Amino acid sequence: MPPRSPIIAFLAASPFELLDLTGPAAVFAYPTLKDKLYYSFRILSTASGDTVKSMGGLSIGDTSRFSEYAGPIDTLIVVGGLGSIGYQSPELLEWLRKHVSRIRRVASVCTGAFILAASGLLDGRRVATHWRYADLFASRFRHLKVERDPIFIKDGKFYTTAGVSAGIDLALALVEEDLGHSVAATVARELVLFLRRPGSQAQYSALLAQQEEVDDKRMRDLPSWARSSLTRKLDVNTLARVVAMSPRTFARQFQSEFGTTPAKWVQSLRVEAARQHLEADHMPLKRIAALTGFRDEQALRRAFIQQMSVTPKEYRERFGVRESTDVI
Repeated sequence: MPPRSPIIAFLAASPFELLDLTGPAAVFAYPTLKDKLYYSFRILSTASGDTVKSMGGLSIGDTSRFSEYAGPIDTLIVVGGLGSIGYQSPELLEWLRKHVSRIRRVASVCTGAFILAASGLLDGRRVATHWRYADLFASRFRHLKVERDPIFIKDGKFYTTAGVSAGIDLALALVEEDLGHSVAATVARELVLFLRRPGSQAQYSALLAQQEEVDDKRMRDLPSWARSSLTRKLDVNTLARVVAMSPRTFARQFQSEFGTTPAKWVQSLRVEAARQHLEADHMPLKRIAALTGFRDEQALRRAFIQQMSVTPKEYRERFGVRESTDVI
């Protein structure tokens, strides 16, 4: 008798964020076993009716009200969106509490964490949600440990994610848990995604955060330019020329905009780039050092320990790709 296909059930409260559902669903739709889809899907609605409506107005049919679904659930994913932030019926919250023991994994995407938190299932746990709603989330649910930076957090069998596209990162991580790294990497390649395995990675890179916060228009494009020029000599004189300032004016303005020195900032960009290589491939450290602008492997190691409190080798062992014998 063939093994039963694990059922991924998406719980959606209209209006929901479309990508919170379709992003993870696209990831789960790729793995196959003996030419058949490995996962099966169900869409459960928090309200009556056979459709759920997205925030953009698109509706998805073939749904069931949560209380009318009697089949098994391997992984329950609570979808985020405006509907998840509002009032939830006592019936729904009791259903979650009653059924959680029979579900192998329970996850939320973005503000879907509001529904799980309202049920009490996340009490005392480390949780993540969209950075924009973190303050509201923390004030409404004081028995949680809200962490603002991670893409996703696993606490026991509960997974919570940051905003919107973070659900795709979580789905890839769950595929890797079930089927191994090689399968997850294949899915990522097919969907043209980064396989960002460690959930502890920041919700957005320091590079993007800096671009958002810079007031001086002359400085706004500097992070992108520097990130693409890491192998160059990025001293004050070079950076000042890029933004058409004198070195003295640049140093003063840079401290005001970025809150650090140019040297420390450049080092942080190089370490961030090195982290991405360590997470994604087996490239030798000497080559990574050259690609990210460090003088040699030892310079990379010193900077990495200073900023990450671990060596590049230790970081790769913890968060890098692993060899796998799983074949799908």
